[in-house]
Formats: sequence, C-alpha cells, structure tokens
Amino acid sequence: MTVAMSQHDLEESCVPSPPPTPEGWTSHIHPRGWFYFYHSKIRVVTNDDIRTPSVLDTVEKYIATYPLGDLADGMELLIPHGPQPDEHMFSLIVNHKSCMAGYDLKDVMSTERMEADRVNKRRRMYWNYLERHPNHVPLPPNAEQEARDALAWFHLDNLKSGTRSTVPFSKQECEDLLDAISRINSNLSESSPGRTVFISWILRIIWSFRVTERYGQDTYRQWEEHYAQRIPTGPLPNPPFPVYIRIPLNFIISAVFFSVPRSYLEHIKAASQYHGRLSTVQDIWDQYTHRIVKEYQDFLLIATVLLSATVGLLSVPNIQSTSRAAGIVSVFASMGSMITGVFCLWRHQTNVKQSQSFTYLHNAHHGAFGLHGHALFLSLPPVLLVWGIIAFAVGFIAYTAQGLVGDSGTGEWDAALIALSISLLILLVVALGLYTFAGMWKTKRAQFQKVVQADRP
Repeated sequence: MTVAMSQHDLEESCVPSPPPTPEGWTSHIHPRGWFYFYHSKIRVVTNDDIRTPSVLDTVEKYIATYPLGDLADGMELLIPHGPQPDEHMFSLIVNHKSCMAGYDLKDVMSTERMEADRVNKRRRMYWNYLERHPNHVPLPPNAEQEARDALAWFHLDNLKSGTRSTVPFSKQECEDLLDAISRINSNLSESSPGRTVFISWILRIIWSFRVTERYGQDTYRQWEEHYAQRIPTGPLPNPPFPVYIRIPLNFIISAVFFSVPRSYLEHIKAASQYHGRLSTVQDIWDQYTHRIVKEYQDFLLIATVLLSATVGLLSVPNIQSTSRAAGIVSVFASMGSMITGVFCLWRHQTNVKQSQSFTYLHNAHHGAFGLHGHALFLSLPPVLLVWGIIAFAVGFIAYTAQGLVGDSGTGEWDAALIALSISLLILLVVALGLYTFAGMWKTKRAQFQKVVQADRP
C-alpha cells in the first residue's frame, strides 16, 4: 500500500528539530528575537548556544573553576563568549539588589564608600545588561519611579534651558516617554520582558548621560564652573585674518555690502553650534532654513515690485541719460537679486535633512571662501536689492531734477524744486532711521547678554 505525503509534511520531515536544552538550563527569547540561557540554581547566564555539546562542555568547565559561592543573594553571573577556565576577569557580575554590574565583586557589593563616578558606571552597565537579558528576572521595584524622576527633570531642563539643554531627551520625547510608561504600567504585568526592556533602555541612557555629566561628583560651585566652560554664550569667534586680508574684507562687507553679511555670519555660526543633542541640531537647522527662506521670499517680492517700477520709469518719454543709466542699473540689480534669491530659496527648501545639514555646515566652514565668503554669497539677494533701490532712487531724483534745467517755465521749475527738496528730505529721514535702527539691537543685545550671564545658574 502506497502512502502519499503532502508537500507540507515532506518539508516538515526534512527540517531537523532543534537540540534539547540541557538539564537545569532555561532558554529565554528576547523581545528583539535572540535567545540566551539561564541556570536558576547556580545563577549563571550565557549567550552561547549550550545545546551544542562542545559549547556546553566549555561552559561547564568554566563554571567549575569559578567561585560561585562568593555571589551573595540577588547576584548572578554572565559568562563571556567562548570562556576559558580561570579567565574570570571577563565575567560580568550582576547585583539586582543594588542595580549595579561590574567585573569585580567588590564593585557591585555596595555603594557605600564608593566614588560617584564608579557608581554611575556600574549602574549604566547594569541597565545595559538587563536590557539585553530581561526575561528571567523581574524589573527592580524602584526602576520605574527612577525613570519618571529623571524624565521629569529632563523635561524641566528643556523648558528652562531651551536649545542650550544637553539632556538626552527633548521636551516632546520626555512627554512621550512619560505617557508610554503610564500606558505600559497599566497594560503589562510586572514580569513582562517588553516592559523590562523599555524601562532598562531609558535608564541606560539616563546613566550614560550621568556618567558624562559627572553626576554626584561636584559641588554647586564646581558644577557652575564646568557649566560655564561647556555652554557657549554666543556665536563662535571670528578666525583671525592677516591685515592685508582683513582690511579689504571689512571694507567690502561694510561699504559694498552694507554690513549685511555680518548678520548672516552670526546665523551660520549659531546654526553650527552643538549643544549635546542631535535633535537640538535639527531644530536649530530648521530655524536657520526657515529664517533664510522667509527672508528670501520677502526679498523676491520687493525685487519684483522694484523691477516693475523701474521698467515704468524707463518707459517715460524724454527721460535723460542719467535717469536711464540709473534705471538700467536698477533693472540688472533687481534681476540679480531675484535670480540668486530664487536659487538659494530652492536649495534651502529642498535640503532639510539632518545629514544634509552636516554637509552644508562642513562645506560652509571648510569651503574655498570660508565662513565670510559664504556669508557674502548669502547676502547677495538683499545687497543687490539695496543697490537696485539706490539706483532707482538716483534715477527718479535725476528725472525730478530735469525740471530745474533747460527751458522749463517758472511753474515747472518751482514744482521740480519742491519735489526735489521733499525727496531729499525723505531720503535724509530714511537714512537717519536706518542708522538708528542699525545699532539699536546691537547695543541692547550686549546689555541683555550681561543680564543673562549674571542670572544664569
């Protein structure tokens, strides 16, 4: 009698069954997908596949040489990969009561008489271990509250310090994590591996941050000195230039470009500052691009209106050569402002990713023209627009002054004189206003920085 087998049964018969787990050991699958083994009687954890006889033999020989009797209650041992007998310095000792882990038994026994730096590092190692081996032990009872307290402080630091905050989570991330902890606490049991991994991941990042911040190691005065040295108070200082470069460069920036590049130089320096968190870098980059895009949009609108007005001036009959020449200059300046503005607007709008911001800032700092050259090119749209406005004003004043020369009648001469006088008066008032407001924020900003530095914690 012939027995027909289905394709599914045939495939199952061809797949070898996994070898059995050795006696005394329990296999655990991490939520991420990998597995590890735990022996509850001797309190040993291994990441090696002890279902293979040769690997099991190596692990048992290693365990036989290790003084497991020295481990106190609540401790366990993580065996290194491919252990060799008597190489005990590579074994990680884990103390679940003190929430510390280390390679020396003395470092995990108690936090008394231990330096804060060593405690911070042992805590970081513990939560790193528990994040990778969450199935066989419950989460320590104070872990969730510790995570909540740290996240609450991170949230407050974001509110107080803003972009100067160096905590590992942003304000929105702190809010999301606190909400997630509350939901997980109500939906999952205390022995849930997913809950253990989540809380351990948060605490690992917290203690990694505390290691770098010298948590618990300084007095307030010492911390204040370290904070003042670490946090920048303003844009990066200008690199020194030789005199033969600095003098013509300052002349070009101040006279030809009306000091506009100085503003863009401050913007690009502020965008280049790193405050300790990548999300802050992205926020600063978004603010920088938004500012550039908004300014260029305004410049394009004004340049379009100016171009239309200049074309209208050039179409007036019997216009003199001076007015015509100034009008032509205004047209080309307006067109230059529009062309560079549209191109820069397009490039800054399309390249908004964080990786693109790093490339942009690197090229701005290390390009052929340096930061000052980059600021000069960024200021081309407003500078060309200003020159276009000046040329248009010159052409219009020259057109108004046509009535003062030639065979004009008395009435035309008086009207031209009045119009010219009023125009010059308006130009004088505008120049005075520009001069006043050009230094207004600079003076107040310096005073404000003194107040902020005096009031800074």
